[in-house]
Amino acid sequence: MMAHSTSEMAKEPVLYIVKSVVSAEYASQFDEWYHKKHIPEFIKLSGCKTGRRYKTLLAEDKFVYMAVYEFPDQETFLKYQNSEAKKYLVKDFTDNFGTKAEVRASAWEQIFP
Repeated sequence: MMAHSTSEMAKEPVLYIVKSVVSAEYASQFDEWYHKKHIPEFIKLSGCKTGRRYKTLLAEDKFVYMAVYEFPDQETFLKYQNSEAKKYLVKDFTDNFGTKAEVRASAWEQIFP
């Protein structure tokens, strides 16, 4: 990921998007864990302002779910990326769904308005 130096770091919001697909047999367990445990912990530990989750209506890839976390700025997002909180959250996901789900993450910085 290419990032600005700390002095040039953007003060605009950053969206951290995590897309996922899970085996049908684990979907209800995945949803419950995501809603009751993961998103609340993510918001508490990461520094993001909000966390929302969506299910696809139309997609050009295999991913069914998308979680969108809004960070106030790039500095907060990058701090999370290098944090113990991220290590904990990734390990918790892997321990619960490592072989049952597939994820892809990306980060987006606001450029307009």
